[in-house]
Amino acid sequence: MKSFLLKYRYLVLLPAMLVAAGVLAERTFKWVDEEGNVHYGDRVPLQYTTKEHTEINEQGRTLKSYEAPKTPEQKAEQHRLAAIEAERKKQLEEQASRDRVLLETYSSEADMVLMRDSKLAAIEDLVLLTESRINSLQRRLAGLTEEASNNERRGKAVPEFVQQQTASVRKQISQSEAFVESKRAEMDTIREQYAADMARYQELQNSH
Repeated sequence: MKSFLLKYRYLVLLPAMLVAAGVLAERTFKWVDEEGNVHYGDRVPLQYTTKEHTEINEQGRTLKSYEAPKTPEQKAEQHRLAAIEAERKKQLEEQASRDRVLLETYSSEADMVLMRDSKLAAIEDLVLLTESRINSLQRRLAGLTEEASNNERRGKAVPEFVQQQTASVRKQISQSEAFVESKRAEMDTIREQYAADMARYQELQNSH
């Protein structure tokens, strides 16, 4: 019985084994030598195994390609181009995301103008409040400076608290002026950003 099963398995597997053997026998390789001559054979000569060559079938169709190892320069260029392509895709995805937000946030250019002006007005109020504080500080500084000058004209030393307050007021003025400058720059950025957004919004609306 065991002998019969072995013979049966052999008979069943024999066609598949013959087909596999036929496939292996039909493997043909194609390569090019140093002079540009094309060669075919069932195996690639050792000196060409590290160079570009292909495996083809009986109809001449390519089954598999083998590339030659890249030089360090070629690898570096490949990496450079891949980085450029990755950055390009990233920018396209980010632009698509911004476009979606733009269309979902605003229903018209008038909405954008209203939002822009609202943001600018809020910052302008803060700037005006800070500038008012700067004016008060400058008046306070003028009083302290006058007090120090009076002491010096009388030949007296400027009191320590006057010196401390003068330094503190000067610092507050400097910080407040820097704050106003930063807010003015922020307002310019908002205007530029909304100008760009409105231009893009028009492009998106015209493309639909």
